[in-house]
Amino acid sequence: MVVRCDYQVTNELVLRAQQGDEQAAEQVMTLFRPLVQSLAGRFYMPDCEPEDVSQIAMIGLWRAVLCFDPGRNAGFASFARVCIRRQILSELKRMQRLCLPLCRLSDCEEEQRQWLEQLPDPGPNLYECLSEREAAQQRQEFLETRLSPLEAQVAALYHQQLTYRQIAERLGCSPKAVDNALARIKRKARRRLGEGD
Repeated sequence: MVVRCDYQVTNELVLRAQQGDEQAAEQVMTLFRPLVQSLAGRFYMPDCEPEDVSQIAMIGLWRAVLCFDPGRNAGFASFARVCIRRQILSELKRMQRLCLPLCRLSDCEEEQRQWLEQLPDPGPNLYECLSEREAAQQRQEFLETRLSPLEAQVAALYHQQLTYRQIAERLGCSPKAVDNALARIKRKARRRLGEGD
């Protein structure tokens, strides 16, 4: 999600917000709310409502307002995106540390009090799981927004490990059309990776 706004006007609003202008601060928060919701929607926090994640993201946006330096020649939207993601990921890491299950090595009551004998449960890493889920959501978003209907169908069938001929038969086109569609998909995917979505 890209917030489209005049670069200079946004920077001025942010600077006024930093100087205590509440109206400017409210305008910035309203202007970037769609970006906040878009980024927050990509994350899941156990035992949290989606609104909680949005609030954490809003804290990241406010920190971006407070820390933004226009002298670094970076647009506020890019800086805000980084701050929002960092805020959400920091909260996820904090929650993971707080909720880390523990197992004990000994049944002896006195030894149970020894904190050195408490080990983290070697379960799946929550941060890694959420990062993988976000990457999958980004791939799905790419398929839905950047590919033509034919390219999306070809990609789905190719993912099922069908041959070019089988895909062509199912879609009623030639194997060459399938080959061309896959080449376009790869080109678009490389471009997307180059953009650093």
